[in-house]
Amino acid sequence: MNKSMKITVAALSGLLMLGSMNVASEAAPDISGSTAAAVSKVEQLEKEETARINKLLEDNPDDSYMVYVSNELTKGKRLETFAMGNTHPEYNTYEDYWKKASTLKEPVLKQPKNLPENYRFVSGKIVGPYSSEYHNEMEAEAKKLKKQVHSKKVNWTKSNMILLHYKNGTHYIKFQSARLDPKDKKQKGYTYITAEELKKKYPKLGKKFITNTLSWIENGKSFSISTNPGNPLKEEDLIKMAKTVVKK
Repeated sequence: MNKSMKITVAALSGLLMLGSMNVASEAAPDISGSTAAAVSKVEQLEKEETARINKLLEDNPDDSYMVYVSNELTKGKRLETFAMGNTHPEYNTYEDYWKKASTLKEPVLKQPKNLPENYRFVSGKIVGPYSSEYHNEMEAEAKKLKKQVHSKKVNWTKSNMILLHYKNGTHYIKFQSARLDPKDKKQKGYTYITAEELKKKYPKLGKKFITNTLSWIENGKSFSISTNPGNPLKEEDLIKMAKTVVKK
């Protein structure tokens, strides 16, 4: 598979990343004596800290926090760092989406100036930071502070993915941006594939991923515009939107 096709398929399958992101917890190993007492103390500290954060989120639900809980004593098979709050916000209006998107320090999707007539904003989503991106930082701070449970509010300014969805009756347009692997940042120009071509090339691809898709790379990020099969918008229409959909 050539590099441009990899970018296109990645754009099509990006929605899959918006699904379940939680890691299933596993049973902790048997422990006893002083270790059990220490673990119980850590669990209590974690419970108190998450309760404190939940209380803060009641007043400011759009805030985001990272929480670190040391596994040195529990030896558990769970993530040491996890997120609380709104790190993957969803929006029902473009205005609400733009309030957050406009604060990001990176190229972001905006409503194109030449959006086709009668298309309306349906939904938007910003996938913010993953807890793994903060793990080393949180672990280092916890060790410096000699704390087994450590948390802090984070004001994130970069996204992992953005998705905007517009509809006009049964037809839709989806705009997507995603962070790129450095090795895939050399694609030049636009790559376009129709739903029919995609289905023929990848017959096992899920129906919801069979779309007409224009993809490109700009300022180190991948972008795509997808429409449903049968949508009258052509490649040239998508290219026109591509030229005004990114705020640098």
